[in-house]
Amino acid sequence: MPSSYDRLVATVHKQWEEQGGAAMSVRRISVAAGVPVSSIYHHFESMEHLLVAAQQAQLVRARAWCKGLLAEAEGLPGCPESFAGFFAEAVDDWAIRQRDLAFAWRECRLLAGGNTLFDAAGHEWEQLWAWFWQEAGEQFALGEFAGVADRMFENESFLHMIRWRRLVDRAGLDETARTLGALVCRKPVPPAPWREFAREEAIRSMPTLLQRDPMAAQIVTAAAELIDTSGVASLTHRMVAERAGLTLGMVSHKFKTKSALIEAAFEGLYSANVERMQAGPGGGAIHGAQDVVSGIIQLLRTGTSARGSNELFVAVARDASLRQFGLQLRYLRGRTSRSTLQGLLGPDRAVGIVEAALFSGFTASLIRSRAEAGSRQPEEEAIRRELECVIALMGA
Repeated sequence: MPSSYDRLVATVHKQWEEQGGAAMSVRRISVAAGVPVSSIYHHFESMEHLLVAAQQAQLVRARAWCKGLLAEAEGLPGCPESFAGFFAEAVDDWAIRQRDLAFAWRECRLLAGGNTLFDAAGHEWEQLWAWFWQEAGEQFALGEFAGVADRMFENESFLHMIRWRRLVDRAGLDETARTLGALVCRKPVPPAPWREFAREEAIRSMPTLLQRDPMAAQIVTAAAELIDTSGVASLTHRMVAERAGLTLGMVSHKFKTKSALIEAAFEGLYSANVERMQAGPGGGAIHGAQDVVSGIIQLLRTGTSARGSNELFVAVARDASLRQFGLQLRYLRGRTSRSTLQGLLGPDRAVGIVEAALFSGFTASLIRSRAEAGSRQPEEEAIRRELECVIALMGA
């Protein structure tokens, strides 16, 4: 029979996958693990130290998974043409069959964004993936694009956690991997009928959001802003009331339960995400790759927060009641990036939706990593090198 220590750690893993860190409490963990509250403090200094231990346990398993996948690829032809199949299987296996590990990684990124106690675990995850994709890069002769593969995996595995239709999701992932492989090999980009279908469905079936009265809309905006700055754990009726400049009674009347308030906050975050995805290019005319690089670096300098978007994506991946948002979040990405890439490549080559989504995903991953770096200041030259590399990959 597992020890109380092991049961507590396993319970945290399950809670991360099913409920999320914001729903955790000492009492909830003790009840779910079937041990008294005193056992937590017997084994750990605090609830936070239990979470750190749970992260370390998942890191051990993740390292074993990485080594196992690389071992399965041994003996394959060491050329970029083999890369697409490896990439697609890595994303699918991680996001679907290793789902508890995938949620643990995402929860660590959320925790590290607001608590230095989790910085070490966050750095270990970062180092693990850098090592894994460097090894894969050597196996498949990716050269300078191994770092790009790292970023693409971070983003695609995040999106693949969001379920829509399993058949379409898996086929669309294969098309994404083949496009990435074609770009690496400098070959024509293949067609993507599954992604085209999913995109059309996403446009056709945009969720109809409730028409809120001015006061409710004010509350929705305030709740979304709170999640964006401090996470779901900070979302209380009192905090929302303070941010919205309303009375606690008004907020409680409009949204009677915390669940209703959270759903309203995600509604606000979703609307903001869709607006960004549907917007055209934010700047003026594109004169070259350096314009794009400088624009993204300027965005990073402003301290762009990715927390609200991350919380939304994790919640949609986890919670069936929020699945109505998943199709659009997953398949409408890349409109702004498509215009940007078209400006870079010129009118003689049409940019496909998968190329645009990959470029958008790379940028999103870069913004997430830099926003979550906390006190570690982004190194502008390193960012510039990454961006120039992905632009070179796209053929600009």
